[in-house]
Amino acid sequence: MDLSIISKKFTLETLKEIASNAGIGTENVVAEFADSNMKKGDSYLSEIYRLIVTSKTGKVKVLVKTMPKTVARRQTFRSDEFFKNEIDFYTKIIPALMDFQKSTGSKDIFDEYPQCLAAYSDGENDFLVLEDISVSGYIAPCRQSYTETETCSLILKVLGRFHAVSLAFKDQKPEEFQKVISILDEHYYAKNLKNWYGGFLKLASHVALDAVQKTYPNSEYSAKAEKFLGENLFEDMISMVNNKTAYAVIGHGDCWRPNFLTKYDSTGNKPEKVKIIDFQLVRYGSSIFDLIFLLYNSTSQEQRIKHYEQLLKDYHTSACNLIQNLGSDAKKIFPYEGFKEELKKFGRFGCGFCIESLPLSMLDDDDVTDLDTVNFENSTLLDFWKIKPLENVENRKRLADIFKHAVDNGYL
Repeated sequence: MDLSIISKKFTLETLKEIASNAGIGTENVVAEFADSNMKKGDSYLSEIYRLIVTSKTGKVKVLVKTMPKTVARRQTFRSDEFFKNEIDFYTKIIPALMDFQKSTGSKDIFDEYPQCLAAYSDGENDFLVLEDISVSGYIAPCRQSYTETETCSLILKVLGRFHAVSLAFKDQKPEEFQKVISILDEHYYAKNLKNWYGGFLKLASHVALDAVQKTYPNSEYSAKAEKFLGENLFEDMISMVNNKTAYAVIGHGDCWRPNFLTKYDSTGNKPEKVKIIDFQLVRYGSSIFDLIFLLYNSTSQEQRIKHYEQLLKDYHTSACNLIQNLGSDAKKIFPYEGFKEELKKFGRFGCGFCIESLPLSMLDDDDVTDLDTVNFENSTLLDFWKIKPLENVENRKRLADIFKHAVDNGYL
């Protein structure tokens, strides 16, 4: 096969690196394309290939994320920056987090993510090769659906473990931790990105306010949503991500449901394991950003009314258990009271991010822009993330209810 289809820097030596890291030996290494089950809207920032890499002694199935071939598409979605962010995560951040965990002597290690088998970054020919965890039974959900509560609990427990490593690392080796986080830059909410993102955010704000006003007309919810969604929303989001509190962690940054793949038992009903994927928006900031975004994007108002406090405790308990196992005092560095105060302080972040993700996640597949048919010249985000006021009453309520929940819980 012509490996340059993937990237000019993807070569036979890359295949040997993949084979070596996968433990199948490097003799007689070849590759073939496997079927892809990607749908429109699954990936704006990347092009995705699935390969079967075979050696004399074994084979491995991998997923390869590459830079879009169209330069204008890269520029529209700032693919080079997001690619570098994820490659830095896998080649610099994760090794540091793993080294720290191993140094503690703990047998309990956070490793719930696909393993990186090769990577390259020069801003033009970037690629990232990951183990294809679908082979092990991990599946992606329907992005339009709610996450049932048992699965949501398991996802939150894994998210808590991810955050716990940062908290323990920062506690025990603060200077080393500072070196690690110095690698990370903010790639979403920064002043220099307002021209890139501001137009779409204004549209998303209009769609969200329309949903709240039609669902809860002349109410406290409408009034507070209107104030929050005003001209200063982008600056408010910037202010939150720049506020590095004691509970700041290396966070995922894009915790909508499709980025958590789940493995179920033989019945297909009980979730057993979860792995986190897609670290292109990884940032250093409050642990609440990931938590509240996941809860608002993935659960229904009914679930939040019945299970919200328990889900918060599931997340926090899981984080504290790993903090303790890594050798830090969880009650000292991540007390539940402090966690709840942090939630009050940053809970509105979920509203600010979900006004983008929820309308996009609720689009029917036929309404998602097919990037293979688009002319990217002189394009903006508004040409692709085509959201409009929601006509479906239930969809409007789903969006409006995150504001109701935020107001009822004192976040807005």
